[in-house]
Amino acid sequence: MKTLLKMLLSLALIMGLSACSEKQTPENTPADWLTRSKKDAAQFAEIYKVTEDNPFLMATYEEMVAQLEYGTGLIVFGFPDCPRCQNAFPVLEKAFKEMKMDLHAGYRGKILYYDIYDDRAENNERYQTFVGYLEEFLGSDDSGNPRIFVPDIFFINSGTVVGNHLDTVESQTNPRDLLSDEQKSELMGIYMDLILEMENCEC
Repeated sequence: MKTLLKMLLSLALIMGLSACSEKQTPENTPADWLTRSKKDAAQFAEIYKVTEDNPFLMATYEEMVAQLEYGTGLIVFGFPDCPRCQNAFPVLEKAFKEMKMDLHAGYRGKILYYDIYDDRAENNERYQTFVGYLEEFLGSDDSGNPRIFVPDIFFINSGTVVGNHLDTVESQTNPRDLLSDEQKSELMGIYMDLILEMENCEC
């Protein structure tokens, strides 16, 4: 009887450990997560001057909305012809890795990137949805309407926008100029502070 009880307890313990392990998988991400991550990173590295193992994910509209609804992590709006994006994203990658965010599982360990150019030009339903979520953090166009300018990086915890950073640094007056080492350091500090604020937020 004691032997049977021990066996049952052992079985229950094993099942409990298995359940715990299952919860720690990358947020129930698909089986092709690693393949997709590598593919997206390679594609992103062709567009922006980031490393081959960058944490950027070419996010879908649905993934962006899910992150805004209940996710934790970074989302980024940009497009390839934006010179400030070209300056900002390599610095963002470095700050993200310095803060060891890339070691998180699933979307939290990635930077969700969305090319907003076409949606914004069409002022379509997707664009209006993004504006609806982010309106209080956005600037305005010449008509006074809220507008997503780029690059704009949003730091989110449990579906709450903790903060955002638009543009690069104030001292960069010409967007096509490369950032100096001092400007890169300043921008990296801004990103790291916002990541820390996001991580510590009791949202």
